[in-house]
Amino acid sequence: MAQGTTAATAWVVAGTRDRVTDAVEMEKRRRIILSAEDRWQTRGLSREGAAAVRDRWRREIHRLRGEAQLLDTIDTLAACGIGQELGERGWSKDWPAVPSEARALGGRWPGSRTGGYPESIPLRLPSDLAERVLAACWHTSVESIRKIRKWRDTYPDVVPVAAAPAAAELAGLPDPLAEYERLAAQVTTVGVVYRAGITRGIKAAEALAAAHAPDADSDEDPGPS
Repeated sequence: MAQGTTAATAWVVAGTRDRVTDAVEMEKRRRIILSAEDRWQTRGLSREGAAAVRDRWRREIHRLRGEAQLLDTIDTLAACGIGQELGERGWSKDWPAVPSEARALGGRWPGSRTGGYPESIPLRLPSDLAERVLAACWHTSVESIRKIRKWRDTYPDVVPVAAAPAAAELAGLPDPLAEYERLAAQVTTVGVVYRAGITRGIKAAEALAAAHAPDADSDEDPGPS
């Protein structure tokens, strides 16, 4: 049974789209090399035999992508990296249900940042992965989100900056803004996980391509024995 997918958009730093494209293209070239193996050739086969080979090839590609052994699409690259990011955070587990409040907010959670991410990457992620990211982010952030709402009620005229200040700037902030920054630092949005996951996915694709690259020394003439 095919797994459902969920549409998402990752807002990322400049240059990320090009890095994703380059990584995916490397993996596409590796897929072409894989397809040239003898076991996937159909020349000389009957129509039935050729159809069986093509079906096995499709299932093999599906398996490789599912096991993060072939990251030849943007979606598989992102899903691989996002899964790794969840694991690194200790969030690869079952979470309580996501409340309607979290879904209604979309990506604009109290404490979220809007500056510094000029590029967007559209994604279609496995629905269970997208749901886990949302649940993990919400349930680890909700306490700070509620405190930020109270902060805004207390300081309605104070406007935090769009992008997080550098560490060196934090010490010079007045108390209300310093308090806000402490609370905002404890809010992890879906976008934070997606950005980190895409970076991990790029590195994973580059590592796969490098690990399976033809050995440059293998084509050298060994010379007379």
